[in-house]
Amino acid sequence: MSHALRRTTFVTAAAAAAIAVAAGPALASTVVTPAGQAVTASSSNLSIKTGTITLTCTSTTGSGTVPTAPGNSNTGTGGVNVNIGTPSLTGCKANGLPAVVTTSGSWQLNVSGDAMPGGSAQGSLIIPANGAVVTIPGSTCTVTVVGSGAGGTGVSTIGPLPFDIANQRVVASNTGTVNYTRTGTGPVCPAAATGTATMSGTLQFASATPINVTP
Repeated sequence: MSHALRRTTFVTAAAAAAIAVAAGPALASTVVTPAGQAVTASSSNLSIKTGTITLTCTSTTGSGTVPTAPGNSNTGTGGVNVNIGTPSLTGCKANGLPAVVTTSGSWQLNVSGDAMPGGSAQGSLIIPANGAVVTIPGSTCTVTVVGSGAGGTGVSTIGPLPFDIANQRVVASNTGTVNYTRTGTGPVCPAAATGTATMSGTLQFASATPINVTP
């Protein structure tokens, strides 16, 4: 190879490297469509398991709306939060005993395209502090979902998990983290406690036009 050719090759390689450094890594982003569309989230097999209590519910339903533009997109990391309202949990049992679940606040599904296009879209269920209170009739036992911050503030986040766009669902299998406090006594409440629980079940989404996620 001639000196002139070697110099040309070196200069070309150096220029390409400089351009790559200047451009930096590709930034993650998320776009959820259709913007402003109503969406319903439901499950027929939701369960939450603590160290001593397993809560199962045969019907979980929440409804909300995909944010309108430009709120349906995020040019940085972190995805987009889709509000699914205050869901209803019925047909619930705690260790086989009838249980009542009282919900409050806005539950959300965080949808993220940060891992795309190489990976799948991700979904995380976000439950606000005190967003679910479980009581056992005939006892003083109460289990409250709290946040992960000091004193139970903030939120509990389950996931992230792959969001199956084709089937419009997120599937959890003993996935954390649900933060809780337990008070009172009863057949399923051996002692007051604070800890973390896991969630299992399929959260299915229904809307006039299927929800899509792109980076």
